[in-house]
Amino acid sequence: MRSCTYGRAAGWYILSVMKSNKELVNALREAPGPWMDTAIIVAFENRFEFVTEDHPDPVNRLKALQEQGGLAIGLAGVKSSESLDRAFRAQLFNEYEGQGWAHQYMDRLRGIVRRQSSTR
Repeated sequence: MRSCTYGRAAGWYILSVMKSNKELVNALREAPGPWMDTAIIVAFENRFEFVTEDHPDPVNRLKALQEQGGLAIGLAGVKSSESLDRAFRAQLFNEYEGQGWAHQYMDRLRGIVRRQSSTR
């Protein structure tokens, strides 16, 4: 079942027809094979939260984050065969591929990860 989500991202309110939470959790479980520690990326105006693949109730965790104003925009994970600074992987859900604001959020997340990995 598809739903309409009304959320705030990049300072604009957006209306998006997106996958159900169950479909998003299924996408999490079907993440690319070489990825480990996979999670759904939930974007807020000023932060990111994650729903991990090993969460005991990922559907309700995702719902709780959405009720706080978050929007599930993609998947993140780690590719074990890469060096630490290149191991992080993130991809948008298909419905956000053409959205410039979604790419800006992913770029911001990648920048955070790069800065964190360079301080280790």
